[in-house]
Amino acid sequence: MRMRQWMTTGLALAVCGAAQATATPPDDAYLAGYAAAVLEQRLGWAAGSYELTVTDGRVRLDAREHADTSAAQNALEGIDGVRRVHLAQPTDAAEPVEGRWFPTPELFRPSLADPKEPRFFVSPRHYDTGPETLWLAEVGYGANFPVYGEIDAAGNGWNVGISGGLFGLFNLEAESFDLINADYTVGIPLTWRDGNTSGRLRLYHQSSHLGDEFLLSAAPERVNLSFESLEALLAYDFAPFRVYGGGEVLLNREPADLDRLMAHAGVEYFGAQPATLAPGLRGRPFVGVDLKSYQEHDWDLDSSLKAGMQFDAPRSDHYLRLSVEGFHGNSPHGQFYEDRISYIGLGVLFGI
Repeated sequence: MRMRQWMTTGLALAVCGAAQATATPPDDAYLAGYAAAVLEQRLGWAAGSYELTVTDGRVRLDAREHADTSAAQNALEGIDGVRRVHLAQPTDAAEPVEGRWFPTPELFRPSLADPKEPRFFVSPRHYDTGPETLWLAEVGYGANFPVYGEIDAAGNGWNVGISGGLFGLFNLEAESFDLINADYTVGIPLTWRDGNTSGRLRLYHQSSHLGDEFLLSAAPERVNLSFESLEALLAYDFAPFRVYGGGEVLLNREPADLDRLMAHAGVEYFGAQPATLAPGLRGRPFVGVDLKSYQEHDWDLDSSLKAGMQFDAPRSDHYLRLSVEGFHGNSPHGQFYEDRISYIGLGVLFGI
């Protein structure tokens, strides 16, 4: 039995080393095997003297028989792909899962390419609206904030929170960068995760408003766009890819003749194995394709693409994303929802 354990852990170290040499992105199972091999081969821990789980690159180590765990923490934090190491208290494993205020794990990862996902970003773009082409920039402020939930040691569970966002569209060709349109969203998301499957049920409100300078200069026909919507999304992770799908139904809406239904789907690639760019700085590529189809637009397809690099650091949940982005379909900018547009641009997103 002991020989089998040593062979298993030695094989895990060899496989992990070979995979790192070829830059194969590790999934959570891979990282768990690597971590177990480090503990047993390098530090001499006995199999069965600890419990270890890995969820989204976060390692939870219950070292019940080991008084000094600092060496283990340092060793595990040095593994590429490990985002954080949590040392459980001796009583943690015996405690039942209980409700927690302001939980930190991200149960449902916001989509990479959805142009209406609340986030902090700035994006200058070149638009083709049909009648004209022009340079515009969109600036967004927003986040999803978990308030209360139940999450077990493996990262499975549920939480409920608040989400909100502001999306402002500015004319870069105007002398004072006039505000053209502003969309405001606020909602209550319920998110959950069970292994590789996650989901989000969100009730939210959106209202849209034209900028004062745009109203004065263009004198457009104003549409009072405002609605409440119920969104349901289901995602499945098979690292480094993820697929998701679902839709929305409008509840209260203005104009009152808006059709109610929308279908929503997407596919993403997110590099699990970061490359070290500088001491303490890592980078990983990502690509996201987001697709929406509205009953209001006779189910024409709206497609959004974002591809770039995420920069982050070990033991930090903050990050910076730089991307190239493109869009083709009916405008996602509030009161211009009937216009068919295309754009291509650059994006800078701040993960806080």
